[in-house]
Amino acid sequence: MVGIQGVTWNERLHYASRLFKSQHFRAASRVFADLVAAEPRSLDLRMLLACSYYNTAQLTLAEAELRQVLHAAPGHASAHLALARVLERRHRWSEAAPHMRIADSMTARDLLALRHPADSPPRLAA
Repeated sequence: MVGIQGVTWNERLHYASRLFKSQHFRAASRVFADLVAAEPRSLDLRMLLACSYYNTAQLTLAEAELRQVLHAAPGHASAHLALARVLERRHRWSEAAPHMRIADSMTARDLLALRHPADSPPRLAA
């Protein structure tokens, strides 16, 4: 798919990724916003857009993107963690707490799943 001035969608994605990696978050957010508009179901793009917004203190926009991700994928641990961070930064501690607990429990569950079944459970000190 060719977009603005003959630039393909993949070229814009690579450009936005380079901007993000080089910490040009405001410019990255503008490109990611266009990409999300073209691919609204892409949760990965929405997460990158939300992180770009977070890093430029556009917290209302970051929150809106993260809520979209969680609406589509309620079990997205990274989105819960990111939303908790956004809400904490906005001093909305009571709203952030449940998202932090969900992210913590999902991370713990994921770490337990990675453990080899033959591993013995950790021993408690007597």
